[in-house]
Order: sequence, then C-alpha cells, then structure tokens
Amino acid sequence: MSDGVFGPGGSDFPLASWAARALGAVADGVVIGIPTYLIALGLDVRGRSGYFYLDLIVSFVYSFSLVGFLGHTLGMSLMRLQAVEAREGRTPIGVLRAAIRSATAGLLTIIPLGAIIDLLWPLWDPRNQTIHDKAAGTIVLRREARTLPPDQL
Repeated sequence: MSDGVFGPGGSDFPLASWAARALGAVADGVVIGIPTYLIALGLDVRGRSGYFYLDLIVSFVYSFSLVGFLGHTLGMSLMRLQAVEAREGRTPIGVLRAAIRSATAGLLTIIPLGAIIDLLWPLWDPRNQTIHDKAAGTIVLRREARTLPPDQL
C-alpha cells in the first residue's frame, strides 16, 4: 500500500485531491440548496438567519445520513470519493463518526472564516484532511475507475 492509504477490503486507494473534494462540495451545495429553498418557502422562513439555520439543519441531515450509511454524499459519489475511517479504512463510517463529522462542519460554518479554513485545510495537510475529517477520524479517498476485461462485461 502506498503512503499507508487503504480502503474497504484492504484495497489501495489514493487520497482525494483538494480539487475533487471542492467540486464534490459545490455539487452538494446545489443538492442541499434546492430542498432548503423549497422547505423555506413551505415553512415561510423569513430573514437571513432563519434560512441560515434551516440550511445548517438540512446540511447536517444530508451529510450525516449519506456519509454515515453509504460512505459518501451525492457530490462525493459524483467525484468518486469515499469517506473512510482513517486508521482501518472501514466504510461506511457509521453514525457516531458521521455525526461528529457533520456537526463539526456545521459548527465551523457558524464561526467567521471557519468554513473557509476547513475547506482550505487539505491544501497543507499531509493526509488531505479537513478539520471535520480530523475531528471524526476520517479520511477521504478517491475510488479509481476500474475497467473489466472484455470477457467479464
């Protein structure tokens, strides 16, 4: 295994790049934004702070449930990324790690510049971890596209 990075079943996968993670986060922002807007309309949420807290709740539920039970969000899946337990490579990471990961990301959003620092952290981190990855004990790996031999198609 290279760089001590491994994935499910002992497979060797590279760490996810910052660019792939950022693009996945943008895709997740769109996925989260649409239902948040519709819920806000339905509940008649007014004001910037009301919408902000609704967005935090929707983001938490989305990230917690998908990463906790599947190991990835829709944006991560689009970019072929997988959140795994940092020491043993288990995925899905489970409800406790997913709750810590999602709650930390949400709390960092509330702190001025917190979300930006969290987003940029993988640029200088040796394991490309965000602060919310470190808090939950997770890393994000890039699942390589695999092609099957013609006789197995």
